[in-house]
Amino acid sequence: MNNLPESFGLHCPDGREAQLLGVKVHIEILGLMMRLTVRQTWRNASGAPMATRLSFPLGADQTLLQLQMQRQSGHQLLRSITRESRVRCTATPGVLSTGEQVTFEWRTGQWLQLQGTSLRLQIPAALVPKATHPAQIQVEIHDPVASGTVSCPSHNMRKVRHANGVTLSMSAEDGLSKDLLLTAHGLGDTVFAVASPDPSETGHCTVLNSIRPHLPAHLPAPGSAQNTATPRALRMKLLIDSSSAMPADRLSQIRSALDKLLTQLQPEDQLSYSRFGEATLHDLPRLQVCTEAYQKRVRSLARHTDTDLGPAKPLDALQAVLAIPDEEEEAVKDVDMVLITASPIWAIEAPLRTLHAGQHRLHVLTLGNACNSLWSDLAEGSGGSCETLGTGHNSLQSLTRLIERIRSRPTWRAHMTLEGAPLQTTPNPQHLLSQGDTLHLWTRVTTTPPHEDLTGRPELQTVLHWQPSDAPDACHSQPATTVLWDEQGDLARLCAAREARLLDNDAERARLLQAYQLPQIDHTRWAAAAMPTAPVPSTAPAPATQRPKVLPVALAPSAASPAPVHSLRHTPARHADLAGWLSEPDAPANPLTALVQTFNAHAGAYGQFRAALSSTLHQVSIRFLDTLVLQLTRRAGNPGRVWALLLHWLHAEHDMALHAQALALVQQELSSMPVGLRTEIHDALASAAMPQTKRHAA
Repeated sequence: MNNLPESFGLHCPDGREAQLLGVKVHIEILGLMMRLTVRQTWRNASGAPMATRLSFPLGADQTLLQLQMQRQSGHQLLRSITRESRVRCTATPGVLSTGEQVTFEWRTGQWLQLQGTSLRLQIPAALVPKATHPAQIQVEIHDPVASGTVSCPSHNMRKVRHANGVTLSMSAEDGLSKDLLLTAHGLGDTVFAVASPDPSETGHCTVLNSIRPHLPAHLPAPGSAQNTATPRALRMKLLIDSSSAMPADRLSQIRSALDKLLTQLQPEDQLSYSRFGEATLHDLPRLQVCTEAYQKRVRSLARHTDTDLGPAKPLDALQAVLAIPDEEEEAVKDVDMVLITASPIWAIEAPLRTLHAGQHRLHVLTLGNACNSLWSDLAEGSGGSCETLGTGHNSLQSLTRLIERIRSRPTWRAHMTLEGAPLQTTPNPQHLLSQGDTLHLWTRVTTTPPHEDLTGRPELQTVLHWQPSDAPDACHSQPATTVLWDEQGDLARLCAAREARLLDNDAERARLLQAYQLPQIDHTRWAAAAMPTAPVPSTAPAPATQRPKVLPVALAPSAASPAPVHSLRHTPARHADLAGWLSEPDAPANPLTALVQTFNAHAGAYGQFRAALSSTLHQVSIRFLDTLVLQLTRRAGNPGRVWALLLHWLHAEHDMALHAQALALVQQELSSMPVGLRTEIHDALASAAMPQTKRHAA
């Protein structure tokens, strides 16, 4: 995770910021599981009470295990977490009194990926939100990862070898001006096994087996000398984004790339061709073999694909393409779907279940606004892959990598067994395995009798097996591997969180999260946030490496009919701008009305404008004004002035009356503001209040 221009730390909506007193970061690597614990201590030194919002980095591949706050009154778990972006979450701890000190501690878990024989980690500098503030950082790396060559190329860290691994530590007197890089080389074909007690049920434990398997390049099938290394014939459903979200210039490049790529189709390949916007059009609605005439038709369709299908409905399109049959009108399984899209996606649980049930692997080429959404999670969760087409990237190269990966994907299956104790495991379905993937298999284990505690027992061992689908008797196995024990139980909670993501039932998901005491993160704001219109910048082509393929042994693909694909379960906001809400002042839950009414209620209680404003913004969600307030703050030099003038403007121009005490506080805040500046900000508010069509005309 790069040090992105995100706002991290403890802030007040009126622009004030708490004083950072100390930061401690502890990283533990156990097998291919990483546990990250961060402690930040803050103090309200602003001279007035402040409603606070804690913003902290959390990558999309990390699971938040716990967030707690320590005050003089005691400890409190914070369970209401909001994801603001792909790398940032927020929580609202409440109001800090003047001079009050508070400590936040959060813990995350993550499954790691090997790149070849190496492990590379990038820890964001934003964990220390003030680049100049001292921080204590410690990294505990256990064997077998520590048996490799461990280093920190970004910072000078002290390294101490001990019986079970390596400890790296540093005192960052000047904070972290850049991300912390950790590497471990020379891991070879190492197998990693970790186990933890299950905190939800006594006597149960969870076991994780991780490996980057080296698969044989070829293997004769039973009774023949056929070489399975020969590139596979394609069974590919091609889906193109023809919506208004697709940039016309990038689509032109993609058309050229597709034209060249489609000339490489072989007669034994099978292909369908679909486009989507508001509706999905199946230009070639069957999975058909690529005869010469069929190939010419596909190329002609690709050359004439345009952005003419209106707003995008990508989830509906996925559902429609899943239903495409073969030439005999029979349902097809074990198929690769290739999607090229600029449309973001924010809900993956239902479509992932649908892909699993239909045995479709999704491979996605993302560009524009789609790059920072959840396409990569959906693709990799289905057994596919994702490429990002950033600025300067070559469309043909990216598409070629996707197709080559599909052709070379070996049809190997993997499963895990356990040895060393009388055990009962959950059903152990097999999973497709690809060359170069970091494979994570996990299962829940109970003893016989069930009351026996396995925690810490060294005799528990895992064995990983794999065999080609067409030669089940040709089985390969890794030697038995002794498990490392995570006695905190975080591994079990991490696996439960992964399981919860695949559940389509809200009640069942909530039950599982509660059983494992996992905070539930609200993605609504992220999904509703306006995405940048420019393509996502990139300085270099992305490497062809893949993120970890998560394969929970405890979960079998559903045999039921595909679940309906749906979007976020939350109702979208009625309006997304100032003009919209002003046009309906009496609309239910109008945030502008709520803003004025809430400020009226707090004005008498606090007696100070900024304290009353802070408490108001803590209660009222009015994020659509953030960009406007930020722009006007650059002119006014102070966000408090902007909010004060906005309140006065709503009072004077739009009949949203301020009470006498509230009006007095607003006028006091504006008393030192030059008349010319007030007029300038007033005009900017009036312009923002105009409907977009009138604004363009003006």
